Amino acid sequence: MDSIIKLEDIKVKEWGTAKIEFEVTDENGNPIDGRIAVKINQKTHFNTKVKDGKFSEVMDFSSYHNKEYRLDVIYGGNAECAPSMQTAKIIVEKADPIFISIKELQNACYRLKKWIEVNKKVPGKILIDKHEVTIGNLFNLLVTAVKNLSENNKDDIELKWVQTPSVSSETITEDMLLSYDEYIKITEDLYTEMDENKFCPGFVDYNEEKIGFMNLIYIYSTLITNSSVDNGLLSGVYVTPWKKVVA
Repeated sequence: MDSIIKLEDIKVKEWGTAKIEFEVTDENGNPIDGRIAVKINQKTHFNTKVKDGKFSEVMDFSSYHNKEYRLDVIYGGNAECAPSMQTAKIIVEKADPIFISIKELQNACYRLKKWIEVNKKVPGKILIDKHEVTIGNLFNLLVTAVKNLSENNKDDIELKWVQTPSVSSETITEDMLLSYDEYIKITEDLYTEMDENKFCPGFVDYNEEKIGFMNLIYIYSTLITNSSVDNGLLSGVYVTPWKKVVA
């Protein structure tokens, strides 16, 4: 007997969440059980079983910024019904730009540093003015803020999406001091790389050593926490190996 997946296009607001839901029935319209896979642009996001023919899950779409994505649902079949596949679209409706002030960033950085010191790791997201911001997008905001303050630009900063790295690679073993000129040079390189590639690096090279992404989050949080639109940036910032930060 044939199986039928009742799937429609899904509309989601940029930076928002949306519910992926559909029904799986036999050719007579009766709900059926079995294993299903849900893929977006060929990447599997759900691999589970449907019971009574229904699937419904809320998904975070904050990293989806193209106009459309392909949505595939694959049903694996059961003893009575054959496998089937249905395709639809995820349509992303552009939202108004989100702007974050330096003051809001400072508050977020203060909370983030405390969280890291207590939990000994970097969280995946942080809340800024009711917006859930991924740690990669936060890093992009911090780098932009440092660059802007170095240019005496005090404007609010637009929240933009960049990919968070899956690995943070670090080789430094001793404390070091980055002068203003040194960390501004690193900042300019980071800003250019993220603006062009939409991807946070897993590390930066400094004096033939690597400062890892997690440590960079901590360093830039320190810079923003201790800087202001009135007094500018720090004259230098100490870098402690990440293993010591979370020891």
